[in-house]
Amino acid sequence: MRIIHLGLHRIAAIMHALDSPHRKYAVLHIAGTNGKGSVAATSEAILRTAGWKTGLYTSPHLEKIEERIRVAGREISARKFASLATRVFESEEELWARSELDMRLTYFEFLTACAFLHFAAEKIDVGVIEVGLGGRLDATNIVSPQVSIITGISLDHQDLLGSTLSEIAAEKAGIIKAGVPVISGCRAVEAKHVIWAQARRVAAPLIEIDRDCHIHVVGERGPYVTIDLMTPKRFYRRLPLALAGVHQARNTALAVAGVEALEAFPIDGASVRRGVAGVQWPGRLEEYQARRRTLLEGAHNAEGARALRNHLIRCEDSEIHIVFGALRDKDIHSMGRLLFPLARSVHLTPVANSRSADAADIAAAHPRFRSRMRAHTNAKAALRAAWDACPSDGLVVVTGSLYLVGELLPFIRSSTK
Repeated sequence: MRIIHLGLHRIAAIMHALDSPHRKYAVLHIAGTNGKGSVAATSEAILRTAGWKTGLYTSPHLEKIEERIRVAGREISARKFASLATRVFESEEELWARSELDMRLTYFEFLTACAFLHFAAEKIDVGVIEVGLGGRLDATNIVSPQVSIITGISLDHQDLLGSTLSEIAAEKAGIIKAGVPVISGCRAVEAKHVIWAQARRVAAPLIEIDRDCHIHVVGERGPYVTIDLMTPKRFYRRLPLALAGVHQARNTALAVAGVEALEAFPIDGASVRRGVAGVQWPGRLEEYQARRRTLLEGAHNAEGARALRNHLIRCEDSEIHIVFGALRDKDIHSMGRLLFPLARSVHLTPVANSRSADAADIAAAHPRFRSRMRAHTNAKAALRAAWDACPSDGLVVVTGSLYLVGELLPFIRSSTK
């Protein structure tokens, strides 16, 4: 089984064996606790709209692994992925036989190698690369980016990245490279100090969206907002965002400032407007008209749960019923404390993942809400029960893990009216 094992020496060895495909295109590298997927998707959409041939590498996937690797907006085919995987595996076998690896490639290292190889074969102009975990020792940090983005820092993966915001920020700041512009959305003071210090240490120009950009929400249409955005290079009036949630205003600012800093790949204002209006990023505040209105949100930590809570409060739905499942290494107590008070009923389920929290353990961590909780043996049973409990004008929210969202998405889609 390929497990998490941070470090760059294995990915460096496999990249060298494959003729360094990660060196054959420009890179926009994105780290952060939350929002990096949205920022990556938005950045890629803008660049593609401007006429550049793009690669997009993200994680995790929702339904199938090919979602993680895209060129020009299209995910890699199953056949092409299988061919690349075979090539990476054969190179790994050769390195292993020569004792040039200390252990087998991890799952993420293996997929990263496939992505970088695919992008080189497709001769992309620029790859938008999302960090998998942390930054400093993440497999994607083998790249030499033209721009780096750090979306923000909050507590998550403390067992691997550190127990304080400063320690986690130090790991994320590991993607900052000498002389390479970095765009930061960090708000926590202790994290900002770490980013400042690293940027100064390596003479990386630093743009902070709270200092160097101005974001103003000027309109709302249901869950979608329109913003005025001033960046260091341009003013964008009334940008309609395609991704739901007011928090996407900050993500959009990060993406726009990031692509503007890619000086070798110029974009115009019209491309920015079309890109942010057309970007798609499933499973994040995505609503379906199924048996009941059903909202999918892959919030998997306290910061994500807080953004979801704020969104639900703004929407003022008459009645909310939650389907919740999470991984056991997440801050389940904080997530429940933020979300469960909003719900008339909470339907707990295990997630289809070996790290899944047990529904009974989630319930035990929230004794205040036991009267409104029901534990289920699987996600579909939990969702059906939530639909049954929800009135016709209410809302069912599926959250707690992207793995849960991905598990239920095909079922929800098949149940739409």
